[in-house]
Amino acid sequence: MKIIYNITVYLYFIVLSIIFLILSAIALIIFYPFDRRRFIVHKLSKWWTNQCFVHINPFWKIISTGKELVDKNKSYIIVSNHQSLIDIGLMYYVPCVFKWISKREVLSLPIIGQMLYIHGDILIKRGRSDSAKKMLSKSKKWLECGASIAMFPEGTRTKNGQVQRFKEGAFLLAKQTKTPILPVVLDGAFAVLPKTGILLKTKHKFHIKILPEISVVEIESTSIKDMTLKVQKLITDGHKKIAPEFY
Repeated sequence: MKIIYNITVYLYFIVLSIIFLILSAIALIIFYPFDRRRFIVHKLSKWWTNQCFVHINPFWKIISTGKELVDKNKSYIIVSNHQSLIDIGLMYYVPCVFKWISKREVLSLPIIGQMLYIHGDILIKRGRSDSAKKMLSKSKKWLECGASIAMFPEGTRTKNGQVQRFKEGAFLLAKQTKTPILPVVLDGAFAVLPKTGILLKTKHKFHIKILPEISVVEIESTSIKDMTLKVQKLITDGHKKIAPEFY
């Protein structure tokens, strides 16, 4: 029964994603002259996410808190823990128009790779200084347009459900661009689809908890190392309250 359920879910996801990709490409062509933030494309991504979570499985429940803490007139560096590929969809419940910073290898993934270009997301090659400079330049461009930047500072998905050590890139970007940080705690995706698994869990709760922003004043007065540790602790402490069984 679980195998049949998973086959049905993946087929539905593929068909829906192809429709979504076509609609997004059309929207980009039509609205680009009037929509430099690609707000319409982002709205379509939120729609795609909602369709996936709501219609794929009626026994999945999403609990989202902290939306009132988001100032929609601000741009943020959004940082979150990373449990699963499902996290990408969960992040669209954060009420911001944002661009992902992603490793270039993701381009090889069908549909998702094409969506990176349509979204205007920022691709990086790890360990390349020229790539880091391009990332900073493109991030500044999007921030100036009023979009936010989203990153998973762990760099990869957790293997045990716990929040892993954060890398400093997101916090360096926040300091260099003088942009507030918006920490987000995610939970649920690891149990449904862990890094080493392909079979989805049929009944589960997902949690998205948005924490208070960290101001530019605090970012400028704190070293990058200390800010990295501070946000890592904030997200870890938040995750421990939601999912203490991992600790």
